Amino acid sequence: MIVNRNPFEQLPSLAINPEDFDVLYSAETFRTRLLDAISKATSRIYLVALYLEDDEAGREILTALYEAKQRNPGLDINICVDWHRAQRGLIGAETSEGNSALYKAFADQYQHAI
Repeated sequence: MIVNRNPFEQLPSLAINPEDFDVLYSAETFRTRLLDAISKATSRIYLVALYLEDDEAGREILTALYEAKQRNPGLDINICVDWHRAQRGLIGAETSEGNSALYKAFADQYQHAI
């Protein structure tokens, strides 16, 4: 006998109200919302990303994070990136130290680390 059961129904879950979600339709909207959230953070910022690119956008995000930490040294900031990806440059681009060099440069110029 084959029982028609959905295995996902047995997984633990949290009730989430759909009205609590905002769909962001552009990179610009995401950037604006992220920078706003960073500037308003009072206790913690946890950011998970494949990488923060060594470009204008990546530097803008890192600057906002480090400036927030300098204003509030007690702010708990954790950034999780793919370290393997951070150690290589863009495919097809000229040789570079990768994004890890950017991360180190930022860490070296600020008193309070993230």
